[in-house]
Amino acid sequence: MTFNQCTFIGNTGSASKLLTTGSGKAFAKFRLAVHGYAKDEAQEPLWFTVLVWREDLAKTTAEILKKGALVLVSGRLAERTYTNQENAVRRELELIADKVTLLAAPKQELNTEPAPAVRQQPEAA
Repeated sequence: MTFNQCTFIGNTGSASKLLTTGSGKAFAKFRLAVHGYAKDEAQEPLWFTVLVWREDLAKTTAEILKKGALVLVSGRLAERTYTNQENAVRRELELIADKVTLLAAPKQELNTEPAPAVRQQPEAA
């Protein structure tokens, strides 16, 4: 018995795009950077291509995910093999997402201005 399930928290490297297959099925696609934990040295992130095949989730993901968003993605890993322009065979890990949760908007979208002061009404005599 095998089990292929993983969960990652990372930042989107691109905005989610809504695409369609040749047969008209909608899906979303975006890049996800997952940073490891290294106490003494900076580590390069692992990059995944995330595919969202569930149509309702794909549409929502394409609407709300912008570059730099912090997201939690759960799903299964799949390997794709292709030949690039230089005729070299390449392998890529893709994350087929069952769940995508926005944890924080990109920093440029967050409101960094302080909230306006709340005026207190004088107490009635």
